Amino acid sequence: FADSGLADAVVTPFIYEANELFTKTAKGRLFTVFRHPIDRAVSMFYYLQVATWEPTYKPELKEWSIEQYAKSDIVENNWMTRQLANALSGDLADDHLKIAMEVIRRKFLVGLMTEIDKTMSRAEQFFHWNFHVNPVNQEKCRETLMGGGANSNSKNKKEKPKPGDPAYEALSWQNNYDLQLYAYIEKLFEEQEQLVADMPDEYRMVDSTCCKCDPPTFPPEGFECPVAVVNDR
Repeated sequence: FADSGLADAVVTPFIYEANELFTKTAKGRLFTVFRHPIDRAVSMFYYLQVATWEPTYKPELKEWSIEQYAKSDIVENNWMTRQLANALSGDLADDHLKIAMEVIRRKFLVGLMTEIDKTMSRAEQFFHWNFHVNPVNQEKCRETLMGGGANSNSKNKKEKPKPGDPAYEALSWQNNYDLQLYAYIEKLFEEQEQLVADMPDEYRMVDSTCCKCDPPTFPPEGFECPVAVVNDR
C-alpha cells in the first residue's frame, strides 16, 4: 500500500495492524495528540452519556457520579498503555509499560493537547506541510481550530475532579500505567523539539502557493487543487 504512493497519511486506531501497510522502502511515522489520562477518562464519562451513535452509549451514567463511574466495571483501564503494548485484555505488568514507552520513543512524533499550537507547528515542520490552496483562508481556519476546535474543551464547564478527590484517586488507580506513560510523553515532547530545531517557525507559509487565487499558483512539483464538496441533499 505505502509503496503505491496513493495516500500521504493513514488514520487508524489499529497501529499494529497498520504496520502491515508499510515496507522497508516505504516507511511511516506515527503522530498523534496525547491527552492527560484523567482528563480523557472524565471526558469519556460525559461522552458515554450522550453518544447515542455508539454501541457503548449509557444514558444511565447521567445519574452517576464520576467516583461511581471510576469504581465501576465499565471504566477504561490504562487504555493508552494497552493500545500501545497491544495488550487489550488481561492484567498489565511493568513490561507492558516498557513496551508502550519504547513504541512511542521509536515510532511517534508526539503532540500534547495542552500544547496544541506548538504540536501543530511541529507536525507542519516535521512532515514539511505547507499551504497550497489559499494560504490566507487556511491560516484563518487554522487559528479557529487552534483556539476552539471540537476537542479543545474550552467551553466545557462540567465537573472535573481535582487531585486528592476520591474520584480523582479512583481514576488514577485505573490509569496508573497511563499516568506514568503520559509523564514520559511530556518529557519526550520537549526532547523532540530538536527534530525541527533548524526549521522556520511558520513553515506552513514557506513556499506556499494558492491554487484558488486569480491567477492561481502551484508548487514546482505540481498540486491537484481540491474541488468543493457539494451536498445534494
